[in-house]
Amino acid sequence: MAEIEKDSWADRHGIPLYSEVLSVNGKPPEEHLPVSMFQELEKANSFVLKASGTEILYEDIEQSSPMHWTLFLIVPALFFITMLRIAHLVHTRVPERYSAHQLIAFFLSIATGYLSNSGAVRADLFSLFLNTTLFLIGPVILIHFLYNYFKELDIYWFSKKIVYVLYSFTITVSLLESYFLITRDYPEFFDPVPAYLLLVLYIVLFSIIYRGVLKNKTASVGSIFKYMAVGMTVAFFPYILFYLIPMLTMGKKIITLEIAAVFLIALPITFMYLITRERLIDIDFVMSRLRYSFILSILPSFLLTAATTWVVSQPLSMIEYVQIYLFLHFTLIAFLSIKEMLDFRLQKYLFSARYSYQESMHRMSKNMKSQSNAVDLMKVMRAEVNNVMRVKKIYIFSKHNQKNMYCVYDEIPEDILCHFKEQLNNDHLDVGSIIESEKGFGVIVGFSLQKITMMWCEGKRDYTNLNRDEKTYLQTISHNANIAIENMNLIEDLVAELQRLKNDQTQKYPTWLSRLLFTIAENQRKQLSIDLHDTVLQEQLYLYRKMDDLIGYRKDLPPTLHSELLTYKESLLDSIHLIRETCNELRPAFIEELGLVQSLKNLIHQYQLRSNFTVYFTFERFNAELDQEHILAIFRVVQELLTNAMKHSHAKIVKLSLSNDDKQVMLLYSDNGIGMDFSYQRNLFSHIGLSGIEQRVNGLNGNLSIETEPGEGFKTIITFPVDSRKEIKV
Repeated sequence: MAEIEKDSWADRHGIPLYSEVLSVNGKPPEEHLPVSMFQELEKANSFVLKASGTEILYEDIEQSSPMHWTLFLIVPALFFITMLRIAHLVHTRVPERYSAHQLIAFFLSIATGYLSNSGAVRADLFSLFLNTTLFLIGPVILIHFLYNYFKELDIYWFSKKIVYVLYSFTITVSLLESYFLITRDYPEFFDPVPAYLLLVLYIVLFSIIYRGVLKNKTASVGSIFKYMAVGMTVAFFPYILFYLIPMLTMGKKIITLEIAAVFLIALPITFMYLITRERLIDIDFVMSRLRYSFILSILPSFLLTAATTWVVSQPLSMIEYVQIYLFLHFTLIAFLSIKEMLDFRLQKYLFSARYSYQESMHRMSKNMKSQSNAVDLMKVMRAEVNNVMRVKKIYIFSKHNQKNMYCVYDEIPEDILCHFKEQLNNDHLDVGSIIESEKGFGVIVGFSLQKITMMWCEGKRDYTNLNRDEKTYLQTISHNANIAIENMNLIEDLVAELQRLKNDQTQKYPTWLSRLLFTIAENQRKQLSIDLHDTVLQEQLYLYRKMDDLIGYRKDLPPTLHSELLTYKESLLDSIHLIRETCNELRPAFIEELGLVQSLKNLIHQYQLRSNFTVYFTFERFNAELDQEHILAIFRVVQELLTNAMKHSHAKIVKLSLSNDDKQVMLLYSDNGIGMDFSYQRNLFSHIGLSGIEQRVNGLNGNLSIETEPGEGFKTIITFPVDSRKEIKV
């Protein structure tokens, strides 16, 4: 007996190495199948050894210990049941796809192979065949699944011929394995062949996976490739690196097969996400945190391994050193990961909300929303810092960078002002910089070429220095406050600029401002139209129906009262029509459905009913497809022009023409009214509603030209640029 498995029955009972096996179960050892085929002593109830010239009888051997039941029966059975359940979920809930069936086959092959391991370690021939065949066919099915899964996404990055070649090798080795087991003539040269083939299969599998990751890292499916690569790396690498490769190269294993099999739980988690195409976890974030924990655990693991070997008196082998190191390293990674998760979930329950920096920042952000100036915002910041850190006294001030001038919010003692002068002579200060001295600490809230703004605290009430969390907290709230103050300043500058543009009649509004103002105006018109329609109009309709019922069904009404009610009914009906017309003017009904031409026809019809001029509208050369912003702008321009014609021009004939070419849309308006003196062009756009037309045209980068003279009518040409790439439809 040249070798004894660690933690086996022989190891626990101190079976001497290099002893001679004389008999097994009362028969010569060559008649015992595991010995004759695999040179292994398994399934023995009794055996006799010869060691140092003495024969030793071992009988009543315990076949199954609690550890054996746990590692070889209970855990594989639970894994098999879990995989069976997941396969059932895939079958019932995932849409019918070929890749889903292959995933089920992969799950069942891995689970059954793991379950057969309990018989394989005891040299059961059928279990050996199942174990070898299923673990070989599993990676090939997985590669086949990847091909078909990404084929459904129309992604190809390796040839299907690879799958067929791997299937042929796997089937050949499995058939040879079954032949040797059936004939009970298992040649020694074939013993490592399945293991070497399995290693080749895993090399091919990971080559395909990581080639896909590199090729698609910038594509929309890049996260799927990363998630898949990480999941399979976690599942298979411990088995490959610490079991398969050491066994093939050194004849020893760093970890047992049972421990390596625990990592297989990553498989169902990974592929359930893939096959159901659910939202993936942020794999980049997870990997960055695991990488951080991995690097952080290297040095402590080395030190703990060295301490362990120093404490243990007996010498250890290199394999045992590696096993201790791996155990400590993975334990520390798990500990750090769990600690980070618990910190995030339990911190708000274990610490008072008042002293929680995260809660304080949320509270301050909420309070900052209601502040309209920098002074009030700084007061909010001061109150929050005082509430959380419990400092003695807080001062907020600004200092001019070139002059010895201070702007203070509250009175500051002279000695502290002198102290500021010493502390602020630093060229490396910026927003968030923290200054600590014997008189307290401060944080820079604002920094510019002109001035520096600081919040200074006369130390903490417990006379301690700032810790790491407090410094991070102060830096964060100072940056938030600085951003809020800068936004307030930008808003103030914007308001001032708008006021200047409003007062300057000679300058056009910026294009973006015109579009913004008209968008706001249209939204307000729309909301007012909805409010009128849903409230006043409905109330008027209700009163009209009640009056109609009163007139129709009350036969006892006096004739004079009946006549007056009819008059009021007609007045009420006119009011209803007026409200409806107002709603249509505020927000033209069905303008999006009818289109521009039909909406203009309806508008012209309404104006002709209320005015004394005739409108001639031509649109035969218009077939452009415009967006809603352009449609509404042209509609409003025509509406304003017709309103001006009705109120001011005294025209009898109005002509409208709408046309387009590949580059622009042209609106031509002319009337035979009284016209006006165009020499006063500066004041022209401050009267008769033309200012609104000009700003609306300017907002869409259009061009407006006017031709008019007293007694010569009014003519305007308006053009809007259009995108020639848009489809044209009649």
